[in-house]
Amino acid sequence: MRQRLLTFLFAFFLSLSAGATHIVGGEFELEHLSGFNYRLKLNLYFDVVNGDPGALDPYVTVNVFSKANNQRVGWQVMYLQERSLVPYTNIDCAIGELVTRKLVYYETVYLDPSVFDSPSGYYVTWERCCRNNTINNIVAPESAAQTFYMEFPPVVLNGQPFVNSSPILFPPLSDYACVGELFYFDFNGTDPDGDSIVYDMVTPLNGYTTPAMPVYTVLPEPAPYPEITWRPSYGPTAQVPGTPPISVDASTGQLTMRPSQKGLFVFGIRAQEFRGGRKIGEVRRDFQVLVLDCPRNQSPQVRAREQGQKDFYEAGTVLRIDPTGNRCVDVFITDPDLSEFVSLRARPVNFSEKDFTFVGTTSGMVNQGAALDSLKATLCFADCFDTEGKVYELDLIVQDDGCSLPRQDTVRLRLQIAPIPDAPPAISLSTTERLFKVKSGDKLTFDVLGIDPDEDVVSITAEGQGFSLTEHDITFTGGSAAGEVSSPFVWNIDCNTMKQESYKVDFNVTSTACNETVTRTVTIEVQPEGTNNLPTLTSDQPERVIELEVGELFNAKLFGADIDLDLLTLLAEGEGFTLADYGMNFTSTGGNGEANGVFSWTPTCIAFSQDAIRVKFILKEDACAPDMEQELVLEFRVNSPNNAPVLTSDKPVLTFDLKLNDNFEAQLAGTDIDLDNLIITAAGDGFNLEEYGMSFESTTGKGNAAGLFRMQALCQAAEKGVVRVNFTLAEDACDPSPQLLTMEFRIEVPQIEDYVPPNIFTPNGDGKNDFFEVPDLPSEFCSAVFSSIRIYNRWGQEVFFNTSSNFRWDGSEVNDGVYFYVIDYKTTEYRGSVTLVR
Repeated sequence: MRQRLLTFLFAFFLSLSAGATHIVGGEFELEHLSGFNYRLKLNLYFDVVNGDPGALDPYVTVNVFSKANNQRVGWQVMYLQERSLVPYTNIDCAIGELVTRKLVYYETVYLDPSVFDSPSGYYVTWERCCRNNTINNIVAPESAAQTFYMEFPPVVLNGQPFVNSSPILFPPLSDYACVGELFYFDFNGTDPDGDSIVYDMVTPLNGYTTPAMPVYTVLPEPAPYPEITWRPSYGPTAQVPGTPPISVDASTGQLTMRPSQKGLFVFGIRAQEFRGGRKIGEVRRDFQVLVLDCPRNQSPQVRAREQGQKDFYEAGTVLRIDPTGNRCVDVFITDPDLSEFVSLRARPVNFSEKDFTFVGTTSGMVNQGAALDSLKATLCFADCFDTEGKVYELDLIVQDDGCSLPRQDTVRLRLQIAPIPDAPPAISLSTTERLFKVKSGDKLTFDVLGIDPDEDVVSITAEGQGFSLTEHDITFTGGSAAGEVSSPFVWNIDCNTMKQESYKVDFNVTSTACNETVTRTVTIEVQPEGTNNLPTLTSDQPERVIELEVGELFNAKLFGADIDLDLLTLLAEGEGFTLADYGMNFTSTGGNGEANGVFSWTPTCIAFSQDAIRVKFILKEDACAPDMEQELVLEFRVNSPNNAPVLTSDKPVLTFDLKLNDNFEAQLAGTDIDLDNLIITAAGDGFNLEEYGMSFESTTGKGNAAGLFRMQALCQAAEKGVVRVNFTLAEDACDPSPQLLTMEFRIEVPQIEDYVPPNIFTPNGDGKNDFFEVPDLPSEFCSAVFSSIRIYNRWGQEVFFNTSSNFRWDGSEVNDGVYFYVIDYKTTEYRGSVTLVR
């Protein structure tokens, strides 16, 4: 329901009759649809006789208030959607001054969870003036208004959706009451959510509308609402006077009264809704009842008599029916009034009504003449009906259709009934044997018969103990029939039957009486008989544990024999492996009384890794009653003796000192007296051979291997200090013994200080000492790279420059004297002087 401003339609209100005497009563309903969508409904009851059709409202405007603070939180216009006449209990009792029409106004509304979340809940109201001026129990009814009121809980409680629909009250009474006559009506309601409902009488609400303002032309007022004013001698507990006055049962909603005076009386009923012991809502219904002086309607009469007896049943006694007694009771119904319609029904008090039936006439007209003074019906109890020694109570109720409400008479039968005894079924076989010894080819056959002495439906079945009949050549259909049923049982004994020492078959007969199933069983045992000699399995190998070496061929022959000449099959399987896993081979031939097999194997290193290898040879026979399979197991233990190979070098020592850029070469040789396949490999200790200017080539072979190691002493090796190369000789053996040989190298790197140039040269052309030079001066010293040489005179002027370590200066452009030079290796410089003399 969206909150909105109320726009008043003054022209509409001025057109309404100030004295709207057409409303008899009504109530609200709230139905949950889905999510936070609800249907809000207002049921109004319109007085067709006294009301002005022009005063019927085409729509109503209802208002919603918060119970926490009585603040209005929304309003809704609801249009007239349905109209129908309220039916009478007995149409023959209808009177012209009592005609009521039900008017239904409703709309689908959205109850916003952010608005309707107050734990105290909400109430919805609609007010209308005025009431019928002929009402007898309130002051100035023509000026008294009506307020229709309903409370409902929040749609969100403790942060969770709280779904609820209001109670739905039964349709209102449309019958009139009679002075001095008991009047009752069921005002009980239902709750869609299963909540409990408590009923009580309440004083109807008057509200704030008046004859001058029959509907609001100002903002509507919240609760509390003024109540109507009772006339003297009337009040909340005596809204309709009488003995007793009008009242409602708190739990059943049954409305009861015996009015003491005629008139038109308004009354109010409240239905409070509880969930978990907490009140969550209420619905109030205002209504009115018409009390008239009526002709006296006398009560009908009902009497009962056990069939075949003369005396009628006396109230309070116990009617006892034994298993062989008459299980029916005759019931007679009549009415003192002439031409009265009466009907009979039975209502169990403390048992189910499924165990009895009515036959005869249970309803019709009586007192139309002597022949039809009363009606007779017969109540019969089922054969299985059993009160189990307890006293069951059954009300026989006769009701007439007198005005204004029917009257009734009741006889309560107290019963003790025992069921008719039922004999159990029986099962029999057409043979007296219960143990059958059979051989292959036999045929076992007999008939199975099931009988029920009471002619109940009897069924026969058969089932094997621990096996299924469908697993064998067995024919048995079973079946069901009333009283007696039979079926043949046939078992063709074949080899499949002979595979088990014993079979037990249960034949069952079953019948059901009084909802209890009884089963009887006959069991037969079938024992197959047959002779079978044990086949034999042998081998040409006397030993069962065999030691082999890797590569050693092994052959074995297996022989199976059977004097019964049964078909034999010879198989082989590894324990925990397949034969193919180890390269084993087995072939066999089978036949009647004989089977042969050949096993061959050359062990490999895979088998050497296992402690023991077992091969099982299995002999099977195809017999109706076979003996256990014959087995023969060979166990293999595989050895692989091995002599360690030898790795040698052509060098007498394994430690070498080399100068930078020296070349080195070594020959490696491997030998093995077992002639295993050999291979020599080389690896740097923490480095790659190629990075240090090394290489290794090898050849492999059975019993021999060779390798050639070469290296050039490079700076990379020199920087490491000590360089080790590991040579490994590996053999292809099951239990290899690899050999290791390590060579160690140290690289000597020259220093620039080792190359001291001459301090004098004589460029005179005699071919001796004609140049200033440093023969064999390296271009680099691993960590230093030659950059240039510069020569200066004593005044610091450069007289010579060269970028080659193989420089030559002939001094041709300078005079004799002392000169200074600088040899630059980038990271270091060497300085000196030289004297030129011609």
